[in-house]
Amino acid sequence: MIVEKELFMTKLNEKRKIFIYLPKDYDLTNKQYPVLYTFDGHNLFLDEYATYGKAIHIQEHIEKLGLDLIVVGQECSHTGNNRLKEYAPYSFYDPEYGSFEGQGDLTMHFFIHELKPFIDENYRTKRTRKNTFIGGSSCGGLMSLYASYAYSSIYSKAIVVSPYILESMDAILNDINHQNIQKNTSIYLSWGSNETSLMHEFVWQTKACTSVGNALSKKGVKVFYNVIPDGRHCEEDWEKECDTFLPFLFQ
Repeated sequence: MIVEKELFMTKLNEKRKIFIYLPKDYDLTNKQYPVLYTFDGHNLFLDEYATYGKAIHIQEHIEKLGLDLIVVGQECSHTGNNRLKEYAPYSFYDPEYGSFEGQGDLTMHFFIHELKPFIDENYRTKRTRKNTFIGGSSCGGLMSLYASYAYSSIYSKAIVVSPYILESMDAILNDINHQNIQKNTSIYLSWGSNETSLMHEFVWQTKACTSVGNALSKKGVKVFYNVIPDGRHCEEDWEKECDTFLPFLFQ
C-alpha cells in the first residue's frame, strides 16, 4: 500500500509530497516495523511520478524478499536547480550547473525533526536508531552518505547509490575526519562502471568512493562496497540493486 501525504518543511518554507509504503499485512497485524527514509521519493514506487518515467519499484522487491519494512520517500523540489541545493550538504561548484549554496542541513532538519516524528506518531514503527535507515541515489546518495556520519545518532544504516560526491570531496573528507561517528554504523556504497561515457570519470568516481569508504572505515564504520559492471546512472539500473541493498538493512 502506497500512502501520499503533504508535509511542511519549516526551514525551507514550503510543502512537499511524501510517499509512504506500508507492508501488505500492515492493517492485519499489530507489528511494528523498521523504517527506511529516502530522498527522491517520487522515483521509488510508481512510474507515473518518476522524473524520467521509470521508478525503481522498491515495494515489489520488499515483498518478493519477504521483508518487514516501511519506506518513506520525500519528493525533491522540481523548481529549477533547487534539488541540487536542497540535496547538497556543502556549497559547491559544478562546471555544468554553476555555483550552489548547500542547503542539506535544512533538508536534514525536516527529515529528523518533522518527518520522523510524524511517521513515528502516525504509524507503527520501531523508533530506535537500530531500526532507522536512510537511503538515496545520485544527489540523494550524497545526502544519505552525509547523514550516515553527520547524523549517525539517528540512522544506523545508509544506502548510498551512485553518490554525487566529486564536487564536494574535500568537504566530505574533512567532515568525516572531525565527526564523532556512532558505533555500529554501516553503509552500502555502490557505483557503476558505465555511469558516464568517459572512462576517466569512472576512475575518478572509484577513487572518490574508495577514499570516502576508507575514511569512514578508519572511524569504525562498516562499509559494504558494490561496483556494478556496466552500471548506468539511472533508475532502471538502480532497481537491479534492490535485491542487494534491501537485505543489507537486516544484516
